[in-house]
Amino acid sequence: MNKDLSLLQPYPFEKLAQLKLGSQPPGHLDHIALSIGEPQHPAPHFVVENLIRHLHQLSNYPSTRGSDELRDAIAAWLSTRFGIAANLVDPGVNLLPVSGTREALFAIAQCVVERNATNPLVFMPDPFYQIYEGAAVLAGASPAYLDCLPANDFLPDLDQVEEKQWADCQMIYICNPGNPTGAVMSTRYLQQLIELAHRYDFVIASDECYSEIFFDEGNPPPGLLGVAAAMGNDDFSHCLAFHSLSKRSNLPGLRSGFVAGMRD
Repeated sequence: MNKDLSLLQPYPFEKLAQLKLGSQPPGHLDHIALSIGEPQHPAPHFVVENLIRHLHQLSNYPSTRGSDELRDAIAAWLSTRFGIAANLVDPGVNLLPVSGTREALFAIAQCVVERNATNPLVFMPDPFYQIYEGAAVLAGASPAYLDCLPANDFLPDLDQVEEKQWADCQMIYICNPGNPTGAVMSTRYLQQLIELAHRYDFVIASDECYSEIFFDEGNPPPGLLGVAAAMGNDDFSHCLAFHSLSKRSNLPGLRSGFVAGMRD
């Protein structure tokens, strides 16, 4: 049994349920659910129809790497969406399908963190998706919280981190666009973070599950891998991006996503 399990916090929705016990909301007001973030729109019809047509494949175990067709499609989408040269994203070495990004975001800390280091730190925005904190704790690291305040446009303030803390940092979680603030990291912000990752040798785990939810169709949010490629970081060193169909395509029940970036 992992001795660090006792350090985990209760899931926030359990706390919320306790806070709401006995309360009676005004009957004349519409209910706004501040809970799990369930999509409020149906899944795209063509996706559902394709799933139905391929149900016969449920009798076979899928490979961990996924099919060549799937990885090729993911690589092509990454290149098109984030302006990455087509030959840079190698479907065989730069990406891996995952069973939803929650598990992948948890697992990456277990892979990256060296718990026997003197003071392993994992940075994360605050407020944050609780899996970041749990992953860091169970990997043997100390969570380090970066406040997302109005004064910094609700983005983690990288300048508040001292050099010694960066030296102890093994990984940083970011969420772009941010949940729950909706704040978008600029290209310059991501460039600064990539430069810090190379200088202090830590991994950036970029949660980009909301990358396709934005107002201006002509100005989509930048992604970590696109910025890395534009900087000449052709092998995406120190960079991992996590994507999911849950929010962008209203398919949380499919538990389908992928992680892309550095090869090892």
